[in-house]
Amino acid sequence: MPCYLVPCAVLLAGCLFSADYGGGQYTCRDNKCPSGLTCSTDKRCVSPSAIDAPLGDVVTDMMIDGRMAALTCVDPGVVAPTGGTEMGTTAGRTSTISAMCGGFVMNGNDAVYRVTAAAGDMYLVGITGMRAYVIAPCSAAPATPSCLGNMFAMQGNPIAFTAAFAGQHFIVVDHENVATSGAYTLTVTKQ
Repeated sequence: MPCYLVPCAVLLAGCLFSADYGGGQYTCRDNKCPSGLTCSTDKRCVSPSAIDAPLGDVVTDMMIDGRMAALTCVDPGVVAPTGGTEMGTTAGRTSTISAMCGGFVMNGNDAVYRVTAAAGDMYLVGITGMRAYVIAPCSAAPATPSCLGNMFAMQGNPIAFTAAFAGQHFIVVDHENVATSGAYTLTVTKQ
């Protein structure tokens, strides 16, 4: 009977291991695998890099193949509750939100990101290239929500906010000048 249909012992480079081979994969019953492979927690022989890869790499790889968010209130980009960095541009976008922040109405082309926070979570929001502010809930134009803390972040001047409630908070990349749009780097850091 061929080896791929039944359990068999394989001798490689003087090392004995017992494995089931079927469907193109080795199954390691005795925690031993052929040279260059490692026994995973689910008893499969895999490349060591598949075991050592951080979850972020796996999530990033899956996201590459996924649909891009529209970066609006209805379809915002997502920032992890632990924070993160997002890069993009407001060039070619439209103004979907007109918020009042620090005496300015933010009417530029905008991009919206969502962070789901626990009550009392504290964040630092920094940005380069544009402005950023936080609103909750996300209200599209013609509504004119006030930004939390009545402040906006700009390059070299981040803002801090504390989530007053558990739930979704929206970070908007925007500008007070309708004619201003461009590249940005948004950094959200959980404190």
